[in-house]
Amino acid sequence: MATGIGRASAATPLPADEAGRLVPARFDYLDGIRAVAAMFVVVHHSWLLAYPGFPRNVGPSWLGWMLYGHMAVSVFIVVSGFSLAIAPMRRDLHLPGSSAQFIARRGWRILPTYWAALALSCVVFGVVTADRTGDAVDLKAIVVHAVMLQDVVDSAKPNGAFWSIAVEWQIYFLFPVMLYLSRRLGMSRTFAGTLLLVLAGYLLAVSLSPFERFLNITPQYIALFAMGVLAAGLLRPAADLRWTRVLLPVGVVLAVAFIALCRAQGSVWVVDHFFWVDLLVGAAVAAAIGALAVGRGHAAARLLGSRVLVGVGAYSYSIYLVHAPILWLVWHFGVSRPELSPGARLALLLATAGPIVLVTCWLFHLVFERPFLTRRSWAAWRDLLTTHAARRAGPPAPGLPPPAAVAVADLGPAQPAGER
Repeated sequence: MATGIGRASAATPLPADEAGRLVPARFDYLDGIRAVAAMFVVVHHSWLLAYPGFPRNVGPSWLGWMLYGHMAVSVFIVVSGFSLAIAPMRRDLHLPGSSAQFIARRGWRILPTYWAALALSCVVFGVVTADRTGDAVDLKAIVVHAVMLQDVVDSAKPNGAFWSIAVEWQIYFLFPVMLYLSRRLGMSRTFAGTLLLVLAGYLLAVSLSPFERFLNITPQYIALFAMGVLAAGLLRPAADLRWTRVLLPVGVVLAVAFIALCRAQGSVWVVDHFFWVDLLVGAAVAAAIGALAVGRGHAAARLLGSRVLVGVGAYSYSIYLVHAPILWLVWHFGVSRPELSPGARLALLLATAGPIVLVTCWLFHLVFERPFLTRRSWAAWRDLLTTHAARRAGPPAPGLPPPAAVAVADLGPAQPAGER
């Protein structure tokens, strides 16, 4: 999922804000949360390959937790809302730049990597294993997915994980509106109004058939994104933090309630009621992130901010985008042997595909994601190519001026703190 915050350490504070609080330059635990969520999705899809039958759990009951990979997407959406709202909270609810510039930055951040992942998925599912998966790729599917409309236009699916990318991309266009309304009406009222509109839309969609396509955009994710924005409001200089001591206990209680609901009702019921369950999980995540943001839960923050999790979280977007074709190749060519039991297949898949996914996605990140994080405009790329061309041409002839130097810091528009 989309996502990064600058690479400064969370231990390096910014100057104190108007309330005298030290605000970290970076929240490392957010990358840790992304890492855990991304790997949970990988485990979930591994489980689906070994135990087809979703939403029923046809495997051992003690592996039933692997069925709920959808919840990781809910976590990503809340984290996305929080991360994108950090910079506006430090600017009195104003974006750094215009709304158009925000959308352009978002597009630059996620679209090139996404298109590369789409191409890879089409090659794997449409060419390499076309005899088994060729119907997952056709021209309509490529076009629909390329323009991020797969959640509203029916088509084949080159990569089953891509549906949420389109939903989040569309929510980005609502974010400037949320900030504007928050300035005019207040953050709490804006969130309440957003939640009421989402609830009204959902009830219309499940009651009247002309509105049922509204469900395709997973409307609860709009509310989850707004929950993340609301949690980021605790970073505002004027925020009242006296009541924040209850946030972490509330998050834990809601998480326990989700687990109890899964055990009591079962996976089929949970999947049938994803709208309400997503709201429950989103509230738990938003409460926990808000608590961590104001300095509660130091042990959890240290664990989630560990070097390994932060390192994996830095390329969690690439993991989310391309883990499916990698898992499929390992499964199809190495694990799906008829002499193995489903449990043995799952164990072998996790043992082999896990490291392969991490390494391959890291290489994909280096080639198709990181360059767009370090050079954030076409001008930066043009300057880079000009510099390379000048180096290949060799030193200038005697008497001629050297080529214009390119400033190392010229990386295009700066990425606002907190935005990923």
